Amino acid sequence: MVHAVRLRHGAAASYACRHTETARLAQEQAAGRPLFPKAIGELHGHSGLARLLLFRARALLGLVDPSRGCGVANAGLAFFDSRLLAMSEDDLPYHVRITAAGDLETVGRYDFSGQLCSPMIAHPKLDPVSGELFALSYSILAEPYLKYFRFSPDGVKSPDVDIPLDQPTMMHDFAITHNFIVVPDQQVVFRLPEMIRGGSPVVYDRSKTPRFGVLPKHAADASQMRWVDVPDCFCFHLWNAWEEPAAGEVVVIGSCMTPPDAVFNDSGESLKSALTEIRLNLRTGKSSRRHIQSPQDQMNLEAGMVNKHRLGRKTRGRFGGEPCFVPRDAAAPREDDGYVLSFVHDERAGVSELVIVNAADMRLEATVKLPSRVPYGFHGTFIDAKDLASQA
Repeated sequence: MVHAVRLRHGAAASYACRHTETARLAQEQAAGRPLFPKAIGELHGHSGLARLLLFRARALLGLVDPSRGCGVANAGLAFFDSRLLAMSEDDLPYHVRITAAGDLETVGRYDFSGQLCSPMIAHPKLDPVSGELFALSYSILAEPYLKYFRFSPDGVKSPDVDIPLDQPTMMHDFAITHNFIVVPDQQVVFRLPEMIRGGSPVVYDRSKTPRFGVLPKHAADASQMRWVDVPDCFCFHLWNAWEEPAAGEVVVIGSCMTPPDAVFNDSGESLKSALTEIRLNLRTGKSSRRHIQSPQDQMNLEAGMVNKHRLGRKTRGRFGGEPCFVPRDAAAPREDDGYVLSFVHDERAGVSELVIVNAADMRLEATVKLPSRVPYGFHGTFIDAKDLASQA
């Protein structure tokens, strides 16, 4: 589902809330019941294995068609190639169009004119300088388990770069710098045989040492990948990264989550997510980490962002809790010269709002009351009037 608030002339002009009309949704609506197994929550143990076998049987009998995609397109949004793309990492992106009245309509799966033949993760990175879009695709069934590719500003895809991994690994997010991509190879892995033993196919592999790979953006293959071990680190989302050439380091900002599988399995442990600076020394092959918040200010922070015009470059300002930063002017010298937009919900009053905050002093500038609730944790984006006018 996508929620959209349109702002015009200093006021809220419209609000829309629509399901992305995926092939999966269309088939389930026609059947009047769920047909596709849910990756999180329904694939544990023997009952999960039975669901997979039943789904396979239905596909063989023509009762369901997974060839048109199994994704739900609800994990990320990006505006690229004159299109708003709704994404989940188990499918191609979906093109969603914003109408002149501010409504949302699904155009369909978008394969970049036949160039994209594999799923794309929900958090591709748009370089603010080159205009290129960088992305990953991972597989849980067959090698190569991970592929990297990029798109030119006009939507031309590069050849895939196969990145060797010894087992399928959760790759929900990654980062870019001016010259590199930064790929986390962490301890949450996929092992389908665990279902036969009654367990979850999503496994926290305690014997595996987490590492981050640094690869030149325009590498033709993975031979230039530099892996740096980062013990006891799991970042579900990476906020930003940049290079510090004098020190020979790449700096990564992310939320280190413990336990690593808290999102996927009921471990019984309390979730902690600490905003962390990770330094990868490409000269020594060593890493270091530090918590950015002081112990007395420590709080769980996830799904953060920076000024998108500074992505891949050194930043000081960071905004957590899945907001959108909107610069007052793309050329503004201060990275906090703009506004932070975020959907919030008052549990007691039962009211949802879009809040607009001055990023420099965190002063509330405006609120927009919404007629329906926006779920916590939804990823979002901001599209300006120029991009809206350029929609395909």
